[in-house]
Amino acid sequence: MVASKTVVAFVGQNENEVLAAGSRELLASIAQRGIDGQVINLHDPQWMNELGRLANAGILFAFGFAGIGAALAHVDPTTRANRNFWDTVRVPFISILADHPSHQPSNHRVASRYVVNGYVFRDFFELQHRLIRSPQVSAILPQACAPNSHRDTTPWAKRGRRMVFVKSGGDPVAFRAQWAQFPARLRTILEEASAEVLRRSTGDISELVLACFQSHGIDVGDRHDLLFAVLQQVDLYVRLVHATRMAQALCRVPADIIGARWDHIDKTGAKARFLPPVNAVALAELYADTQFIVNTTPNFSGGTHERVLHGFAAKSCVISDDNDFTRRRFGNLPSYFGFDWTDPDWAEKIAARFAGRDTYDERVQPALDLMESEFDLGKLMRAMIEIAELMRLGDGFAPLGYVDAA
Repeated sequence: MVASKTVVAFVGQNENEVLAAGSRELLASIAQRGIDGQVINLHDPQWMNELGRLANAGILFAFGFAGIGAALAHVDPTTRANRNFWDTVRVPFISILADHPSHQPSNHRVASRYVVNGYVFRDFFELQHRLIRSPQVSAILPQACAPNSHRDTTPWAKRGRRMVFVKSGGDPVAFRAQWAQFPARLRTILEEASAEVLRRSTGDISELVLACFQSHGIDVGDRHDLLFAVLQQVDLYVRLVHATRMAQALCRVPADIIGARWDHIDKTGAKARFLPPVNAVALAELYADTQFIVNTTPNFSGGTHERVLHGFAAKSCVISDDNDFTRRRFGNLPSYFGFDWTDPDWAEKIAARFAGRDTYDERVQPALDLMESEFDLGKLMRAMIEIAELMRLGDGFAPLGYVDAA
């Protein structure tokens, strides 16, 4: 066991500061354990000085959402060779990975014995095992959500917002038009794979895209860059289509759609309000003043989107497209309303939910209880501490290995 009681979170810039807010929430959960949490922003000109100070004082472990901070370079003062910083200081670093690996594949294969791939969703953990095959340690992390301190401020029936969709959009038609620059066979694979995904319920798309390559007589072999390029395009396109369809459905009712890049939506006769994005730190209070939180889920099947959990934490009702996980775990909750994209009446059902007169003050507690028992931030932090301890223990096992992770 190490004497250090400091955990360091690395943040950068991302839309609406979502990852920075999540990092601070996670660090706040460990204060009661006597562990100090520090945040380093890689866009701060003084971040290297701050990291040096913390490293000299001792770090228990570090982490970064989306792998931010995992690949920090360091020049060995003796050999002048480039090394991973975490190897030099022998401090475990945990990448918390929730996005499809195709978006930043290099973050899933870092040349370091001390950097761990921590996957929130089993879909992507299994893709790592099957295709990326990084010599790093990879582990599944429990999904977690911060409690909402505003949840009891306003009773459900008296909340100011009826239905809210917090999501930035984008024009799927314009996005798809970019495919014209690709070779004909690749363009066909993109078109066919995307069409097939959109015909199905929400879930992981990796196997489907691989099968589409094979149906056209292509085995990508170890050219994962080619596979990931197509996976990324299909993933982004399908997500834009789903978000756009949801926004169009919500235009039928006086819902609030909060986010950027909705200019492509025809707002003629729309009843919904399109509002600018808000910083992630303001979402807890906004959710706690909302009756129905609307969600669209990315392309995975082994978990749920954070909007769903934040809805439960706010004692709000949640409307979301279902995947295998949500169908199994949330289907019996009285405040969760899942739907399937294959249901031809899904949009009408959401409009009917908006118009309904049922109250849910007495029906939101089961979802809150589930969120607090199964998605507690403390579980995530305990798992990360255990992984860090494992990595430190493994430091003594190096003579039993072959070569350093690369």
